[in-house]
Amino acid sequence: MTEHQIEALRSVLSRVQRMYIEKDGLKIFLLWADEDWLVVMQCLQDHGLFKNTPQRPPLKAFERWVQEMAIPQYESECLADEMTLANAPLRGERYPWKSNAWKPFVLVRWRKLYKVLSKLLEEEVCL
Repeated sequence: MTEHQIEALRSVLSRVQRMYIEKDGLKIFLLWADEDWLVVMQCLQDHGLFKNTPQRPPLKAFERWVQEMAIPQYESECLADEMTLANAPLRGERYPWKSNAWKPFVLVRWRKLYKVLSKLLEEEVCL
């Protein structure tokens, strides 16, 4: 990645953490729980910005990568241990938000997070 792409990636990941949807007068942030970083990791993998492994998600490597890239973390932290706890009941499913086998309120947020982040990455990072 070029320095310009790295800066654009930092900017996108910083902005997406401040984005929210409004429902019934409540602001629901797209990325506020530690487990939400699973969606971010998968989206980055799908766009070729983070390594993809077919066996299991590289959670520790992703946590290190976020730290090395100096990605700001606001409401939640990218912690491999927290992502592992969330990943266990998901049975390692790469796209749990595409099914209905998880907490409905989380699925709605994850679907929106993946869609918004994917669009931003395509427009600003993957030129």
